[in-house]
Amino acid sequence: MRSFADIRRVWRGVYLTRRAALLLFAPVPVIALLSGAWAGGVAALWAGGWLLLVRRDLSRALSADEVTCERTLPVKLSIGVPNPVTLTLRSLASRPTVIAGRETPPPTFAGERAFGPLTLQAREQVELRLRFTPTSRGAFTFGDVGVRSFGPAGLAGQTFSLPLASDVRVYPDITAVHAYSLLARRGTLHEIGVRATRLAGTGTDFESLHDYEAGDDYRAIDWKATARRGKPVVRRFQAERSQTIVLAVDAGRLMTAQVGELSKLDRSINAALLLAYLATRTEDNVGLLVFGRDVHAYLPPRKGHRQFLAVLDALYAIEGRVEEPDYAGALRYLATHLSRRSLVVLFTELVGAEPSRRLLSVLSNLSARHLPLVITQRNPEIESLASVVPETALDVFRAAVAQDLLHDKAAAMRLLRSRGSLVLDVVPEQLSVAAVNRYLEIKARGRL
Repeated sequence: MRSFADIRRVWRGVYLTRRAALLLFAPVPVIALLSGAWAGGVAALWAGGWLLLVRRDLSRALSADEVTCERTLPVKLSIGVPNPVTLTLRSLASRPTVIAGRETPPPTFAGERAFGPLTLQAREQVELRLRFTPTSRGAFTFGDVGVRSFGPAGLAGQTFSLPLASDVRVYPDITAVHAYSLLARRGTLHEIGVRATRLAGTGTDFESLHDYEAGDDYRAIDWKATARRGKPVVRRFQAERSQTIVLAVDAGRLMTAQVGELSKLDRSINAALLLAYLATRTEDNVGLLVFGRDVHAYLPPRKGHRQFLAVLDALYAIEGRVEEPDYAGALRYLATHLSRRSLVVLFTELVGAEPSRRLLSVLSNLSARHLPLVITQRNPEIESLASVVPETALDVFRAAVAQDLLHDKAAAMRLLRSRGSLVLDVVPEQLSVAAVNRYLEIKARGRL
């Protein structure tokens, strides 16, 4: 069966294939050798027979009212990952037929749109599984499904659309949350790089008593239990619950930079969503602050799955803006709404000396009452420019600028640490897992 490139549209959804064209002009060399009436008669006879074959083939091609199609989509699509889309095609005809088609996701979705050709037997139903990757969050629309049917001889067919327009919403990466939940139930979180961080006796809640093992802290020995059992027994502790974590997401200018397929803001939102899920699962109170020049969204810290869903809905529509973030206003707003000591996880970016100075000036006051964790993303492109061996004057200039940017950021990180803030600077692809590991470590060490 020919591909779409072989097809020539004729009129209102009816088309002829290249095979039909070749068949029509096949006798031309013979007719050219004939003379006068003989040539005209043979040509007319051939054209009439050709037309009968085409009409017969066209009549056996599937028409729009002889096929149905249903589209199955996830309730919530995730940004930056392949999302499954299933098309269920069913033939209502009593004869076999061949069709091909094209799905119509939003233009910015990546994925193979064409399907077929495939053979549908009489009244057969088939499922086609496609995958599309959204590159931005928000509301989108899938269009109608285009179908082209072929006659059994491959000479002609019909093209038509099946009305399946449907609205979809693209959220932060929910698949990462589902994967984390599944691996947690299996006890195999190490597969995605999440480390076990349970530490005994470091300011955490009592969990249970265990026999002493090499490496246990002597200060954790429970002397009463040791006397009863006649052997050393230590207390084991678990991370405290009902603590407060606030996810502060900078949606300003520097976060709109694209790194790979996603922006820094999208990667930060994905990491924040995974942290929100984990924190609600460990019975912590989770809050959210999204800011740029102004505060765009705020959710007071609460527990439970409903709070996770509220965070998900709040992050769904956040868009980066080409404006400088007001750190002082955002963190001052946050400080007035937090009544208890909290872990404030700030997703931001520090490029150049000025953003660093503005952030440093406000975090010093915040760290007196709360525990700030500043998370930024490395830029592999800038790091590559800084380390390249220059060959031209332009290379020297680029390397110098890149080195200055990296130097300023490193200096800002050191100063943040010296003033009581925790910092984390990772490559964008590792942001979510690195943020989870640091959160678990903070809880395990009783830093709150």
